[in-house]
Amino acid sequence: MLPLVLDKLPSIDEDKSHFLSFELMTRVGQPATSTKYKKHVRKFEEGTPQQWIDVLRDMEEIWTQNSVNGGTDRASTVRAVVRGESLTSFEAALQEARMDEAGLEQQITPEMVQEALEAVSTSVFPHRALEIQKLWMNRRMFKPAALTTRQTAAAINRLNNALPLFPMGTDASKFSDVELVGLLEWSLPPAWRTKFDLDGYVPTLGSRARLIEACEAIERNIVETEETKTPTEKNNKKRKNGKKPNDDKKNDANPNKNKYYCSEHGKNPSHVTADCYTIKNRAKAAGSQGGKSNHSFSNKTFRKEVNLLSKKTSKKKVLDMYASAVQREQKKLLKKSAKRKPREEISESSDEDSDMSVQMIESPKSTIRTTKSKTRSNRDPEVEIARKKKRAEKADTLPEEKTYQQTVKWLANEGSPVQGEKTESSEEESSASA
Repeated sequence: MLPLVLDKLPSIDEDKSHFLSFELMTRVGQPATSTKYKKHVRKFEEGTPQQWIDVLRDMEEIWTQNSVNGGTDRASTVRAVVRGESLTSFEAALQEARMDEAGLEQQITPEMVQEALEAVSTSVFPHRALEIQKLWMNRRMFKPAALTTRQTAAAINRLNNALPLFPMGTDASKFSDVELVGLLEWSLPPAWRTKFDLDGYVPTLGSRARLIEACEAIERNIVETEETKTPTEKNNKKRKNGKKPNDDKKNDANPNKNKYYCSEHGKNPSHVTADCYTIKNRAKAAGSQGGKSNHSFSNKTFRKEVNLLSKKTSKKKVLDMYASAVQREQKKLLKKSAKRKPREEISESSDEDSDMSVQMIESPKSTIRTTKSKTRSNRDPEVEIARKKKRAEKADTLPEEKTYQQTVKWLANEGSPVQGEKTESSEEESSASA
């Protein structure tokens, strides 16, 4: 079946090995010394129906411009262009056409060459190709969005002219002018036909040029309305579920989608549970707040993840990979625990030493306090008043006087200020006992 939009094939600049060059006369019937032009013809070898039609038209142009009317010359041109099984079919059909009723081989005529080419067409085209092509043009042919109405009309005319080249095709197989207008009308979008109905316009009652003008007016208005749209209106064309219309097509076109499993997002095309940023961020937030994460790693999720990863590889390899990872983590934990033990022992010993020193320091103080409390309870009020006066005098004395008094006591006690301090304390105790 021939489409409205032709398939793009490599040009002669891209692939010169598949082309042949012919020199053709610019005017039919001119002498050999007149001006010529080059014609590049693509070689045909089990190609598509469209390629075969192009080859038939190219050979017809060569025969017409160079006035090739002999059957032998035409057969030589076909042998130069056609290759492979198609050439085999041509030779077999030509040989059969040359045999007469008596079994004698006749000279090659243009009619014989044409008959052999029709046999090649039968092998290239599918079964009932002409009927299927006409039914498709009547019922299923729609204007492509990439083509304008004028381009669509030209493509329909091209398909109509190619119908006689189909197997069993003749000039009567072509559509009439009124039928071509009807084909163009029903290939248009339904909204355009509704506009024609509201205007009271019936395309089949007019010419094809009138229909093309009406469609071009609609196309100009559609372009203007699309240009006036804001970018937000163009980008906000989404479905009710928030997805764009092309999202499902992209997902369907990807055969390797949903090859990972995450306990938070299920089957997805991007990550597994260990690489999930949602779970990592939730765990960080819970750790900063002193809380615990609601999602924990369970045996069920682990089995699902292992089964999903083992679809492309064996389950043994996956389990070996997990086992090696677990061993590495255990070694890391052992190293960390080995580093922590000496630190803890040092801290414990330092704590014990500090406790002993605190006890040694606090024990004499407590005894002194108890003795002082006992002596204070046994003292007389007069003695207390005298001690307070002395303390007040000591508080009033300057630091220089204190140092001076200490030096005098040291000289009095032969350089032993400690003894002086002891004598002072002994004097205070004797006064207290008195």
